[in-house]
Amino acid sequence: MSLKARAGVGEILVGLSTVVAPLAAYSTYVNSIPILDVRIAQQLEYLAYSVILLTLIGISLGLFGLQRFLSTFRSSDSADRRMLRVIARIFERERYRRIMFAVTLIYAVVFAILSGMIVYSPLENFAGEYLVRVPSAIVAVCCGDVGFIPVLTVFVTNHLGLLLIPADILILVVVSGLVGLNATLIVCQYDSRPRSPSRRWLLGVGAACGLFSACPTCAGLFLSTLVLGLGPSVLVLLSGLQFLFVMGTVFALVLGVGLSARVIATQAPPQADVPRNFPCKPIIIKRHQN
Repeated sequence: MSLKARAGVGEILVGLSTVVAPLAAYSTYVNSIPILDVRIAQQLEYLAYSVILLTLIGISLGLFGLQRFLSTFRSSDSADRRMLRVIARIFERERYRRIMFAVTLIYAVVFAILSGMIVYSPLENFAGEYLVRVPSAIVAVCCGDVGFIPVLTVFVTNHLGLLLIPADILILVVVSGLVGLNATLIVCQYDSRPRSPSRRWLLGVGAACGLFSACPTCAGLFLSTLVLGLGPSVLVLLSGLQFLFVMGTVFALVLGVGLSARVIATQAPPQADVPRNFPCKPIIIKRHQN
């Protein structure tokens, strides 16, 4: 990989370190305190707010680095980088940027509501039941595993609140972004669908994989409904496998992105035959005659 292609890698690594290191250090430090009294808890509040802020900064820096990294593949003609070039070029087209932004935002809101990050309870009065001011924010400084502390609770109104856990924020960003990218590539596949019948099967496989992986929340709801009728022992077992479910969801989404990008990349030959508006544009490619 050339020096130009390494642009953005530094920001990605720094962003990842900014997220992981403070969360790990904070969890280790808090869990090592033998007795957590009120005085120590008050002192930890400033540290907890700092960790949450660093998490948000790290995520933003990582996304910025990822955008820079992908931009280096826009002019690449190497065959082994054509899929990355396809993904990079969707950001050059206004229509597909809007589609990805809209799908990502909508899915993020749905995910946040279903996962409990956004809490809306019209029958409750937060100020009266929890003895808090509205609006206000309270941070829980202790105790839990890495990524699950600190927890920030924001009371927006008497009926609307936010429950912000660092691990949930990371999952929200990663999954929502991949869902948006999957949906955008599916639209792109349709717009640049192949004229050759021999390649239409690959388009169908890619679209099916993308559609299946583009709604992990739907699959999660179906699974939750299923196991609710199997008894509490199953729920206890599944709670211990939460990490595997998350990794499986991310893997499925990445697989959908890779297959969709491969489908689009195979719809045109490399280098001189590829028009400037490729990908995601209905095209008829003229092949060179030998």
